[in-house]
Amino acid sequence: MDRDHAVSALVRRVSVGGLVISLLGFTLTRFTVTLTLDGDPLRFVVAGLLPLTLGLGLSAFGIALAIGSVGREYARTTAVWTVVGAGAMLVLVVLTIVGAGIDQMGQMGGVTPGAYLSNFLIGGAIGGALTGLYAAENRKQRIALRQQTDRLAVLNRSLRDRVLNAVLAIDGQMSVVADRDDPQLYQQVASTVRDQADTIQRTVEDVKYLARSTADAQKHLDAIDLTQALEEAIASVEAEYPDVEIEVTDRPDGEIAVWGNVMLERAIEHVLARAADDEATTRVRIAVESTARTARLRVTDDGEGLSPAQRRILEGGASGEYDDPSVGFGLNVVRLVTDTLDGNITCAETNGETTVEVEAPRADTDTRPGQASGTDVRAYGVPTTDLGIAVGAAILAGVAMGLVGQATSGVVPIIGALYGNTNALVGWVTHEFHSVVFGLVFAGILATVPEGYAEDWRWCLATGLGWAFTLWLVASGIVMPLWLELVGIPAVVPSLSPWGLLSHLVWGLTLSVLYMGGTMVLDRRGLAKSG
Repeated sequence: MDRDHAVSALVRRVSVGGLVISLLGFTLTRFTVTLTLDGDPLRFVVAGLLPLTLGLGLSAFGIALAIGSVGREYARTTAVWTVVGAGAMLVLVVLTIVGAGIDQMGQMGGVTPGAYLSNFLIGGAIGGALTGLYAAENRKQRIALRQQTDRLAVLNRSLRDRVLNAVLAIDGQMSVVADRDDPQLYQQVASTVRDQADTIQRTVEDVKYLARSTADAQKHLDAIDLTQALEEAIASVEAEYPDVEIEVTDRPDGEIAVWGNVMLERAIEHVLARAADDEATTRVRIAVESTARTARLRVTDDGEGLSPAQRRILEGGASGEYDDPSVGFGLNVVRLVTDTLDGNITCAETNGETTVEVEAPRADTDTRPGQASGTDVRAYGVPTTDLGIAVGAAILAGVAMGLVGQATSGVVPIIGALYGNTNALVGWVTHEFHSVVFGLVFAGILATVPEGYAEDWRWCLATGLGWAFTLWLVASGIVMPLWLELVGIPAVVPSLSPWGLLSHLVWGLTLSVLYMGGTMVLDRRGLAKSG
């Protein structure tokens, strides 16, 4: 993977909701230490250091959410509640200040009203973030339960309707020939029995997949060729509807690898059968498109179109109308299969034609169904367990870097000066915050490369050292002195100290070794459990 592709992949992963949380936490925290008097150590710890730690933690959490393996809706919900929490606290604090009087508020404990406002807003934002996480998890669970309920309902219909009807058909045919000696009738009955037996066999095969939960089904997906699945589905539908012309008008050359199993072919077959089953349909056109991350199958027919119930199932999810003959059992299967793939379905009716477009993630990218909640085909991000490893590795790497930097150049208090306070404790807290944020970005960078490279310790080490060198050159050499100038502290731009390079390389080496070691231990535990 080249550099431009890696950068674009990282950008696609980033959730705007997570960045909003991070920016809000950082903005509020920026004024916490500056507006807090540091004459009394206890007052400084309570009114300055604790809110500083909480605010920077909120900002780091936003970065983790931005690059983590959650859906954009999940991050958006958390961000909205975070902003609501901070906004509600802002209203309460302003009303309190206005009611009590600014002068009286300024005399409370020797802390300025600005510090109260900043600290209370941090508390409100954290409360909102926790509420948002609860709401996002609740929504995620509701979606999972709905999908499982839909699976069970479709499974019940499959067993009760298709299998039972097939058995009754076989029984009826056998009773017809029981008392007759007609070879032609025997041949006709034998053909019917074979067809119904095939129906039972296919239904039982479908049950194996429909009985699984969405999460379990996603674990058993494989990379399959969409083109081959399409050809097999077309052959099956053409045999059943010989009077309908089915034509593939456009498709890329070569194999198109998507996530799926035998049910993907079933889903394509049901989409084609829905179009061909309409008495008014004479022609069905199929087009296949492929992008860097998804594949799209577009089926257009000249029939009478979708009923409102059919459209609700395809676009909104399987509904309770399982027994409505006009809806069809197959469309429920199409929707459930698409949900399993984290895909999407859109429907359109234009110029007397109906188009159903099915979109699914490609299997030759770093996207795999189950990495994102909901039906977002733009699944992205670093797994939650890897985020935890990155945070732990970054904290320890920050300690190693801080010790080297303090011993060689006494840089730790200067880091605190970026936030308006040269206290060494503030310097260490803010330094660890920077380390965690850049450590999370390091994990995000590794997640943009092919799996083989990401698991190679040499690549991981080279990435860590390269990232450390970039931070020394840009963050420490240019951004930090400019930041110091903005807060009124003279600095040279650029400031490229060899001791600074040494401490950054120690950070990169420690981070990459600990991160790689942590992920290897986690992988071995996972293999041991699965074995």
